[in-house]
Amino acid sequence: MIKLIAALMLALPLAAGTAFAQDKKEAPKAEAKKEEKKEMTAQQKKMGDCASQAKGLKGDEYKQKRDACLKGEKAENAAKKTKLAECSSQAKGLKGDEYKKKRAECMSK
Repeated sequence: MIKLIAALMLALPLAAGTAFAQDKKEAPKAEAKKEEKKEMTAQQKKMGDCASQAKGLKGDEYKQKRDACLKGEKAENAAKKTKLAECSSQAKGLKGDEYKKKRAECMSK
């Protein structure tokens, strides 16, 4: 009985060693899959570029700069559109010449 137990104790590490060896062979395959990176699409690259251009800005300023870049507009055009929207909201409720005058005054500031 003691001989049987001793034989099993010697055989167990040998059997376990082959099991671990199989895991090591499969590991490089899994790592190879992780290393494969998909190419970024043109839109993803453009999004990254525009986001980096707007870096440091916060909130609405960040969004306006990023969106203008994505649309292919210059930052100046985006700023003008924003100012026009602000001036139009300030002149809200006025009609005709009064509306145009108020908006023009606001735009000239």
